[in-house]
Amino acid sequence: MPPTPIPIHIISDSTGNLPRHMASAFLTQFPPATFELKLRPFVESVERVEAYLQGAAGPRAIVFHAVVDPLMKARIAELCAERGFPCSDLTGPFVDFLSGASGVAPRADRSSLHYLDAAYERRVAAMEYTLEHDDGLGLSSLAEADVVLVGVSRTSKTPTSIYLALEGFKCANVSLAMQVLPPDELMSMPKERVAALIIDATRLSEIRLRRNHDWQMSSTDYDRLDVVKKEIAWCRRLFNERGWSVFDITGQAIEETAARIIHKLGLRRK
Repeated sequence: MPPTPIPIHIISDSTGNLPRHMASAFLTQFPPATFELKLRPFVESVERVEAYLQGAAGPRAIVFHAVVDPLMKARIAELCAERGFPCSDLTGPFVDFLSGASGVAPRADRSSLHYLDAAYERRVAAMEYTLEHDDGLGLSSLAEADVVLVGVSRTSKTPTSIYLALEGFKCANVSLAMQVLPPDELMSMPKERVAALIIDATRLSEIRLRRNHDWQMSSTDYDRLDVVKKEIAWCRRLFNERGWSVFDITGQAIEETAARIIHKLGLRRK
């Protein structure tokens, strides 16, 4: 039997997204299934902290927390010491460092994490734009995009577009096919606002084969390796002719692809 994962309890007085992402990044450096994350968001009082930690199970439990109230921080540390849980504050040391380095006292205001300000409104607008310009939709307003992703089918254009929208960029995506001329609206875009996605042909064939299998479809030219190789070669020629920046997504997470696009194209949040 495989060993039981070690529980990591993440306590947050807000959504818990930041500490969850931080802990998830830490866990990439350990063997898979070593730990199990247990997120407890919106723990907004000492009473809730006490109730949660009293119910936390497992002699090997570990606790991370990200709360802003000093009293809650102290109570979490106290309860963890009583129960023998190793405990780490994911945010406090960094806030203390910034305060000491700048000479500016921090505010214990968890509501400031999610202001409905102009930046938030821009992210919402970017998401709405991206959803309206998925897979070649909305070509008449394509020129409004901060960036347009292009590539053949199954090159992660849609999920990468959505991730970029969450970062605040209006992102459209247009699918390409050898038998179809790219739309004029795409060809009119400034090359510095187009990101061309490419993938290893063998990997793309495998992805398409799996999709067809999941959909109970028979194999076609869509997933045949020899045809896919020609499709990728055609793409590369087109990308080179247009001078578009090319991003190889083979084996890349969408977060990494998006970060590379932002960096290489010099995208700036408004």
